[in-house]
This record gives sequence, C-alpha cells and structure tokens, in this order.
Amino acid sequence: MEIIKFPFNTGEFFKKCVKHKNIPRNDFEKQALLIELLKNFEDKKYLEPEVNEVIKRFFEDYSSLRRELINFGYMQRDPYKGEYWVVKRELSKEDIRKNTLLKKHAEPFKVLE
Repeated sequence: MEIIKFPFNTGEFFKKCVKHKNIPRNDFEKQALLIELLKNFEDKKYLEPEVNEVIKRFFEDYSSLRRELINFGYMQRDPYKGEYWVVKRELSKEDIRKNTLLKKHAEPFKVLE
C-alpha cells in the first residue's frame, strides 16, 4: 500500500484552516485536515462527547468533521456503545482510487502519477 505524500505542508494548511475557520470543500485537501486532526487522538476508545471536545478545540462544526473521519475510514464507531477509535492515520493511493470524488479532487495535485 503506497502512502500519499501531500504536495504541501499539511501542518501549515491545518493551521490556516483553523485560523480562518475553514473546512475545505476539496476532498483531497480535506484529507490533509483530517489526518492532522487525528494527531490529537490517542490509540484508545473515545465516547462521542470526547471526540466532539477534541474537534471543538479547532472547529465549531465538530459533527461534520466527526462524520468525515468515519466516512473516509480514519475512525470507526460502535453505535451501540457510542465509542469511536482511530483505525488509520494515513491516506493511500488505493484510498484515492476507490473514491471517485476524492480521485477527481486529487487530480490537480498529481499524487497518483
């Protein structure tokens, strides 16, 4: 599995998004934000309010970002226990190829070439 190296500084990108309260619409750029956000989570199980609190330190729209972490496969959740946990912290070329919209948004960055 080949891991993507973002063609921009993801830490600086994250800081800029936080400063401007901006969640990127471009799904490829959003991956950089989500991966940086994951650096604030340990390898343990979290209850939903705990996940919300971590995200709220950076963004008001914690529910959308929590959903995106699940939808893009970075976290999983047990709906019966209300628990969340990190399952991956990187983006692979295969992840991009499997998601049509993400693949389209990644094209200008030429990461699949």
